[in-house]
Amino acid sequence: MRPLLALAAAALLATSAAAQDLKVTVAGRDSVVLTPKDLAALPRAKATIKVKGADVVYEGVRLDAVLAQAGVVHGERLMGRFLNQVVIARAADGFFSVLSLAETDPVYRANPVVVADTVGGHKLDDREGPYRLVVDGDLRPSRAPRQLTSIEVKPAF
Repeated sequence: MRPLLALAAAALLATSAAAQDLKVTVAGRDSVVLTPKDLAALPRAKATIKVKGADVVYEGVRLDAVLAQAGVVHGERLMGRFLNQVVIARAADGFFSVLSLAETDPVYRANPVVVADTVGGHKLDDREGPYRLVVDGDLRPSRAPRQLTSIEVKPAF
């Protein structure tokens, strides 16, 4: 029995960075679960951040496209009361990062924010993946949670 349990645990750990679903929750609405296939259909972008003084290039789907799939107001309609919203990106280890909704939209920000699945042209490893939020141009990776599991959009106050 023990060898069977050990084998099952090893298989689970080996697939930890394999493609997984991403949950997007918007206050006052139902949650949306995006599968790897759903994410693959969205527009992609590259984002560069500094890690220990070196530029590291990540690639993945644009966060604004992910949020649009959940019905979040974006683009030219993002104004007024909608600017009071924050985006909380949560990681498997409990770490989270907070951005204003405007920071995620190309109407307000030239540099993309991406839900990365590759770095340097290779899939993210178990330590980082399967997804990592990356804010292009950040000088520190402080707003780049690894092992991203969910994204929440809600009013700031």
